[in-house]
Amino acid sequence: MNLLFVVIALIAQVSAADPAAAIQVQAAVSHDSVRIGEPLALMVTVSGVVGAADVDFPALPDSGAITALGPPILLADRGARSARYELAAWDLGDLTLPPADVRVVTDAAELRIPLPVVTVHVVSVLPADADMDTLAWKPPADVLGPNWGTGEKLAALALTAALFLATFFYLRRRGEVEPVPIPQARSARAVALEALERLEASGIIEAGELKGFFSALSHILRVFLVGTDRTWGLDLTTAELMALVGMDGVPEAQVRSLGGLLDRADMVKFARQRPTRAQAGRALDAARHWLTSFERVVVEAEPQEPEAESGDEALELEFEALTDLDKMFAEETAIEEHEAVEPEEP
Repeated sequence: MNLLFVVIALIAQVSAADPAAAIQVQAAVSHDSVRIGEPLALMVTVSGVVGAADVDFPALPDSGAITALGPPILLADRGARSARYELAAWDLGDLTLPPADVRVVTDAAELRIPLPVVTVHVVSVLPADADMDTLAWKPPADVLGPNWGTGEKLAALALTAALFLATFFYLRRRGEVEPVPIPQARSARAVALEALERLEASGIIEAGELKGFFSALSHILRVFLVGTDRTWGLDLTTAELMALVGMDGVPEAQVRSLGGLLDRADMVKFARQRPTRAQAGRALDAARHWLTSFERVVVEAEPQEPEAESGDEALELEFEALTDLDKMFAEETAIEEHEAVEPEEP
């Protein structure tokens, strides 16, 4: 494809004394030959513009054969104004740009200069030896109708029945599969003991990261307590936690052991105490022993039975109830007799 520019100049001269006589309009396309539908660029340049002259580039009309893909892109240069058009050709052969005028307004006059005639040769995207009759459009073929024979229809029906049966047996087989048993939730003690095993296997004691070890040990014990009783929350201080645990059915010896472990962890975390690796190992064994032997006695309040009333009190209550009934019946009888003897108004 040749990339030569086709340049056609139009010189508009009004008179020798008119400053607008030097204004020129030039038009050039980026390709002298393009394929159908292929975009090409048109550059329109107005030169000889001086002062504060206004240049209005036209919007190219759609001729059907050549279409503008958007508004012109304006460019400015010294003594010249330019606009770039993006075009596309939709017909074959030699096509000419649709006519349009460039409007130039100066102090002296208003000029309308037509665009130069630019011709573009458009070729087909098909090979040169393509048979146009073979490539001509054809009517759509029927999917179900005269194009389907009896055998084809029976084969489609059999395939549909086979798919239906396969789906039926698949769903039936899925219904016979036994559900997967849901594993039971592990106890808080089992979770805490497993966490201690992971802590020991991590090698944190051997590495000398004893502050991190005691922080993890304290967290494991506190999570176990929360799993045992939600009122023993993680946000409690060690003193507050020990006060609650000591009042909730935990033996005193276990409360002291737990308090010692948590106090040692607090001293390492907050008081910068530096324990040895041997002390960290003994704390790990003590925590494992405490979790294994932890017991909590929950004392349930015995229901209180109502006190039995003595025989004399029961007879007295029964007598009072009968007296109240007699009074009520006597009042109702007096009201009925009074209504019966009351004279009627004249």
